[in-house]
Amino acid sequence: MKKTVFSKKSLLAAIACTTFYTAIIPQAWAEEVKDEYKMDGVVVTASKIEEDPFKTAANVDVITRAMIEANHYINISEALKNVPGVTIQNYGTGGENYSSNRIYINGTSNVVFLIDGMRVNTNGIISSRFEPSTMVNMDNIERIEVLKGSSSTLYGSDASGGVVNIITRRLGKTESKTTLGMMTGSFNTSQYSLMNSGRNKEDIYWLFSAQKDLSGNFKDGRDNTIQKGLNSNTVDFKLGKDFDKDTSLEVNIEKYKSDYERPSTGGLNITTRYKGEKDNTRFGLSYKNKIGGNVTNQMSAFKNVTDLVDDSEAKSYLLSMKMDTTGFSDQITYEYDKHTLIGGFDFYQDKIKRYVGMPTVEGKSITNQSFYAQDAWYLNDEVTFTTGLRSDYHSDFGRHNTPSVILSYKPNEKTNYYVSYKEFFVAPGLSQLYYHDAYGNTGNPNLKPEEGNTVEFGIKHKFDDSLSGNFNIYRRSADNMIMFANKTFENTGEENSRGWNININKIFNENLSTNVGYTYTYIDPTPTASNPDPNPNRDGYLPRGEWNIGTYYQKDKFGMALNGRGIINRDGRKSQTTADEFKTFWVWDAAFNYQIQENAKVFLKINNIFDKFYTDQCYDMNPDSATGWYSAPGRNIQVGVKYTL
Repeated sequence: MKKTVFSKKSLLAAIACTTFYTAIIPQAWAEEVKDEYKMDGVVVTASKIEEDPFKTAANVDVITRAMIEANHYINISEALKNVPGVTIQNYGTGGENYSSNRIYINGTSNVVFLIDGMRVNTNGIISSRFEPSTMVNMDNIERIEVLKGSSSTLYGSDASGGVVNIITRRLGKTESKTTLGMMTGSFNTSQYSLMNSGRNKEDIYWLFSAQKDLSGNFKDGRDNTIQKGLNSNTVDFKLGKDFDKDTSLEVNIEKYKSDYERPSTGGLNITTRYKGEKDNTRFGLSYKNKIGGNVTNQMSAFKNVTDLVDDSEAKSYLLSMKMDTTGFSDQITYEYDKHTLIGGFDFYQDKIKRYVGMPTVEGKSITNQSFYAQDAWYLNDEVTFTTGLRSDYHSDFGRHNTPSVILSYKPNEKTNYYVSYKEFFVAPGLSQLYYHDAYGNTGNPNLKPEEGNTVEFGIKHKFDDSLSGNFNIYRRSADNMIMFANKTFENTGEENSRGWNININKIFNENLSTNVGYTYTYIDPTPTASNPDPNPNRDGYLPRGEWNIGTYYQKDKFGMALNGRGIINRDGRKSQTTADEFKTFWVWDAAFNYQIQENAKVFLKINNIFDKFYTDQCYDMNPDSATGWYSAPGRNIQVGVKYTL
């Protein structure tokens, strides 16, 4: 058996790297921090209006364009795994099947995904979620905002854990540019990309991109061969018009299509493959205008279609389904005196159009209509009191009201305290109500919605222009928790969870910056009929702690990014024995960039530097089991080039 690398070795290596880069830069330069390195910017997700991240009364992380380029993330999933408080349960096959890439924020998978503010969750696969593996063209993304904590008042059902808002790029000046990219690497991985964006003198802007991704079988950290195959194509198109500085119209179309292969089950050296086809289409239309001097109106309409055919070589099991979501939203923002008033209407419908072998599911739909209002009242320069109320009417579960109250106190320009109370409800998804498969697993049409509240307290502090940090603590209480047990879904009663996280960001100088984050999560054990004595944290599925460490260095033509992710005390199921090396471990990635000329860059990326043998999925944390272990890829290398015309 191959000897695994213990976390201490990995951590010491990272510390040594960080120390080295710190040592070679004169500390005196710390006084000369350039504006672009200061911890400023704009976020929109927390309050649905543009504001300084420091002034938000919420726990928000931002993956910037600079971070995306420095790390060369292949997809959204890769980017999110380095955000403190975000846990991804990912099958080692890359997330191409119907149930992989489940994302948890603050211990729950009830997370709303948005692209430019428009909902992209698909209610009907396994709970209501977005598959980040299908968002692969990272050249299109300006930033990713991750709002951690209940946001049901503004974003509705499924937002009890948080919100991920993907903001796409648009040029702000009259010009046109084309970027060509090519990457190749381990495990027969390759990527080819094209992006053209521009703006003309009439303020018509556009973005077109196309990308092809290929990959094959991979090796895990113990040199086992894991079945995988991927041939995907992505095409994105954005066209918009700025009529003036306050009025714009925009249309977005995205098409993702893939052929893939994956192992039939978990376990090592599985030779039976499942083959599948995935065809996703997203369409969005948005209009923004200012009415008078202080009233802004934003409207959007969207349609998301997911078409999946997943079939085994033996033809013993076929999963074929087609689902779509149609939605419309309208929001008015009114700024008056010491108030910012937000009022809006949301509508969406999820429908299962095809589900082969499950006639009781086909044609089922869920409709949700919502009205919401929020008032941010600036009592003075230091205190802001925000109240909100959302009223949802669900086609299956009727009317539910979710209020929220937030108090923010900023005694000076360096410190922000906030405390909040937010209620939520989460309606059962279509799969939870009506699911049925060849293995005897079924849905439960008698389920009740989850209901509960979250209490949160946070502190944000700027020690100076180069050092800042934030601390957040929360407690979430929920009734009628929906869990899968004894081959069906059931309401298991009350669940209480709490946690905290701390983040420190340090800019040493114009060349070097570091961020360190730690998240702690504890969820009380929730017994079920089939598992009366589980471990905490959903029977050990989620880690109690997680470290996220990032170091960025840029000088002249050379750049480097080093990221470490430490999973701490992920115990696994109480009914099985889990080795300590799988409960706590570290995974380190590095990326290197070199600007060979003004419009050309080459890069080298090393994933899983220390060739760690691990899994993210957590269904079964025993690698010697026959079917439950899903290996993550071992050490792998990617090299590439990007050229801008």
